[in-house]
Amino acid sequence: MSMQNPKPLYELAKQSLLKSDTIASTTLHDLPNMIFHDLFIDAFIREHNEVLKGMVQAWPFPYLPLRTLMDLRMPYTQYAEITLQKRNLHSLQAILDGIDRQLSQKVRHSRWKLQVLDWRHVHRDFWTVGPRAMNAAHMVDARNEDIYKPALCVKKPALRIFANLCFVALSPFSATEDNLQLCLLKWARKRKASVPVYCEKLLIKSTAIFKVLKLLQPVRLDSIHELEVFSDWGKEGMKAFVPQLKRMKNLHTFHFSNVSPEIFPSPLEKKWYSHFYAIHFGQLKNLRDLHLEEVFFLEGNLPKIIRSHTPLEVLSLTLSPLKECDLQHLSQCASTSQLKSLSLRWISMKSFSSETLPVLIDKLALTLENLVLEHCDITDSQLLAILPALSRCSQLKTFSCYGNHFSMYILQLLLYVTAELSHLNEGLYPAPLESYESSIPTKFVHPELFAQVRAELTEVLNVIRPFLRVQICTYSCHLCKLCHFYRLEPSGNWEVTEEYRHPGVIRCYSCMHPQLDDGIFFM
Repeated sequence: MSMQNPKPLYELAKQSLLKSDTIASTTLHDLPNMIFHDLFIDAFIREHNEVLKGMVQAWPFPYLPLRTLMDLRMPYTQYAEITLQKRNLHSLQAILDGIDRQLSQKVRHSRWKLQVLDWRHVHRDFWTVGPRAMNAAHMVDARNEDIYKPALCVKKPALRIFANLCFVALSPFSATEDNLQLCLLKWARKRKASVPVYCEKLLIKSTAIFKVLKLLQPVRLDSIHELEVFSDWGKEGMKAFVPQLKRMKNLHTFHFSNVSPEIFPSPLEKKWYSHFYAIHFGQLKNLRDLHLEEVFFLEGNLPKIIRSHTPLEVLSLTLSPLKECDLQHLSQCASTSQLKSLSLRWISMKSFSSETLPVLIDKLALTLENLVLEHCDITDSQLLAILPALSRCSQLKTFSCYGNHFSMYILQLLLYVTAELSHLNEGLYPAPLESYESSIPTKFVHPELFAQVRAELTEVLNVIRPFLRVQICTYSCHLCKLCHFYRLEPSGNWEVTEEYRHPGVIRCYSCMHPQLDDGIFFM
């Protein structure tokens, strides 16, 4: 007679416990951690929410990776996403109710060790590998210990929430379409004193800014390291949000975009709000990475915004008007002394002195690793002026200047200079004016002329640096169906291909429609 397989007995025992409306405290005391862990997962998958409520009151681990727990329950069909969200919401509410009961008790369950609810997409191994993966969770968050540690004069919170928050909503009446996150934040807001939220990354792409700010009440704003804001708000909404920046004392990365001047009816209001923004932006003392896109108030105000002595490492300005004095400030201020990446996109420099940009590049020559000058109306004479400074950028790894209007001769000079930079491994350049039917590159690329240009550039590159990765781009929009994609094969032939790298969003010269640039030619 063969021995009975113990696995069915184990499964039967779990099923018996799951059938109970509540799990007795004594039963939970007797469960080994591994069995407790397995039983909790089964209760979640099978939606035994009353069991979850009881088990979380005796949670024997310091962490509960709550966000990745929600990912364990998969929809049966592609049409079951809404139903899945409702099921997860019911389970989440049961878990939070159980934690509520435990926090409200003067004498807590002797087995309860919960310190952190984790609402990030991390620690998935805890559910798939088992409790032994919990050590990894401690190691991951050790770097945040100083920020998450309360001050000596403040009582240690009973429970903390770690989260990366995302407020994205199409409706102007909704702060977020993530009902699970909404449920968690409303729960935390009611317990602000005892359950603070620590958020490392925050994304706001919602017009309901007042509702967003209300949900952010339990969040320790000084815990935010990365902030991305699409600020399509009214004047009152912007006035309410911007002062919150001074509370984000540890903000390292800031993406700020979509501040249109159209919402300001009078020049006086535009000036006032420009000053208002500049004052608060200038208080970000720990910024390392700053991205500003479609921000109208930059013009003439960059010295007020970038005035901290904390060195920036990344600065990106896109579709935002600048005066020549703004670029001159960048070449003089202490904040850019250690800049590794400078990106200027869709900022016209046609009227700037030919000395302004070379002085800036020369200052950054020893530290700059990435330089982007795209769609800046840089002329042949301005490009000639920056070549000496560019040749001194010994650390440069990537360089892009597509979207400008260069002649074939100037482009060849540029290729010679950049090919001499030993660390450069990728360059992105515009197709020269000789590639087009007209001297102004808003018309069709001329097939025969462009074929001749490709042949000449290939010959040049084979002489100066055969293995340098170079991309040559036209200015056409892919909706206009004007472009093909070419790559230089080892045989020396140009092959049509769709394998290309999108450098970013641009606007078609012909229709000004926001598009990914299509005409990229690999050499």
